[in-house]
Amino acid sequence: MNQNLLIVDDEKDILSWLEELFRFEAGMDLDVYTASSATEALNLLSKVRFDVVLTDIRMPGMDGIALFGHIKENWPRCKTVFLTGFRNFEDMYQVTRHRDVQYILKSEDDDAIVEAVKNAFRMSQQDMENDLMRLEQGEWLEKTRRWLRRDFMEQMFSGTQIENVDEQMRALGIPLEHNRPVQAAFLRIETEQTGELFHQRFIEDGLIQLLKENAPPKLRFYTHIISNDTMALLIQPAHAEEDDWNTIQVISKGALEYAQEQFKTIYSATFSAVMSAKPYAFSQVYQSVSAMRKAMVSHIGGAREAILNMDAQEDLGEALSQATPAIQTTALQNYLETKKDQEYFSLLNSYLQWLVTRESKHDPKALEVYYNISIFLLRFINENHMNEEISFRIGLYQLTMAEEHADWAKAARYLVDVSEAIFQQLSANEDVLNDRALKRVIAYIDGHLQEDVSLTELADIGGFNASYLSRLFRQITGETITNYMTRKRLALAADLLQNTNMKIQDIAVKTGYSSPRSFIRAFRNGLGVSPTDYRDTKK
Repeated sequence: MNQNLLIVDDEKDILSWLEELFRFEAGMDLDVYTASSATEALNLLSKVRFDVVLTDIRMPGMDGIALFGHIKENWPRCKTVFLTGFRNFEDMYQVTRHRDVQYILKSEDDDAIVEAVKNAFRMSQQDMENDLMRLEQGEWLEKTRRWLRRDFMEQMFSGTQIENVDEQMRALGIPLEHNRPVQAAFLRIETEQTGELFHQRFIEDGLIQLLKENAPPKLRFYTHIISNDTMALLIQPAHAEEDDWNTIQVISKGALEYAQEQFKTIYSATFSAVMSAKPYAFSQVYQSVSAMRKAMVSHIGGAREAILNMDAQEDLGEALSQATPAIQTTALQNYLETKKDQEYFSLLNSYLQWLVTRESKHDPKALEVYYNISIFLLRFINENHMNEEISFRIGLYQLTMAEEHADWAKAARYLVDVSEAIFQQLSANEDVLNDRALKRVIAYIDGHLQEDVSLTELADIGGFNASYLSRLFRQITGETITNYMTRKRLALAADLLQNTNMKIQDIAVKTGYSSPRSFIRAFRNGLGVSPTDYRDTKK
């Protein structure tokens, strides 16, 4: 993680000394910012996330303690190290009551000051880890897990290849084993009440809890929410040796009936369900649920409080063979936007594997799958203004003309080719944007070496936030922005020392250093000799 340090002091020499200390000698990977007043510091704090602020206490205008008050009010994670020239017990009393601060004298040696700042960064990191631990045990993480579980199960249902499936299921709290069969049921909630509050309180927290409470210990119930009024119920014996599916079907149906009565009594709402007595593999669950949804429409219709055993009405195996894959365009779009090509093509291929099994070019279900995917691709291309670029890579007219393909295998190959062209263009666009941003930043640095250029200014010029720009710069150039600026300044200084008779103090100003002492110190750190010795050697 990018770490940012802000140094605040109204004395120019001290500010310069501290900046050099943390830039060149502290051995810390930091982005260092400076401010000569509390007001200037607040301006920086409004633009950049800082982990630690090293500030003088006694400053004209707003002092360090008042600055600390603003920091705690607006940036509670930020740690503060107070640096002062003399002991003042009143000041010490005000600041040492807070856990997030440290107090150190300017008379301390450099190592003591560096260690105080390092300790502040360690405290910041420890606080983040502690907060994460608390979140893992709290309600927030459980709400997040609901969405993560939902996304994970949709991937499982679609046939997406997922690594370490059992490990992920345990981490998400899904009490099933993916390599064992499950029985499925489709539930339709029937109520006059609507709205997100009802959905969360009475369905997510109410009905799901009732289903769990009515499930005997020998069975594991897991609910997968499909929409605000529908869900899938997956049932699996707790132990593999208990896979007596006839008994499981009877017990499960009884649990549903109990939950149905309780749900109606407690929440004035009810549900209908379609169940299968046969177990199915995870790879078939989504299709079986789709088939049960159709049975809900055809056999139950508008009736309420019905529980239907689908196998008594028709052969689910036949329904499975006829079921059309449910195209998850939201998942496909997320994978495209985040450039997760493996996940995208794994999900896409799960649909196309079904498509290529269709024989007739006039098969309405095959046409439905093809046009669902092709219209999604066309919409993504249009929304991202990629039409012209993609057209140079591949013709797009066949997206809306399935009949142009000789067979479904060639149609599937075409959809893969269009997808690959989109990924290539996304990468090209990103590379162009990053390259342009970096060129603007480098050109600005090279043209303003004599100025005190901040990362905030460079971020505005590059068009990215400061943290991302720092990572991008290092990723592409192999060095930090600070190292690049120092290297360019020292290269300019070396050239001026060798080829001109400019005074040392003038070269210091020309290369952006606040004082000759700062320049000499940086030059010696960078080239191993003083500016004077370098000039004498070269001349």
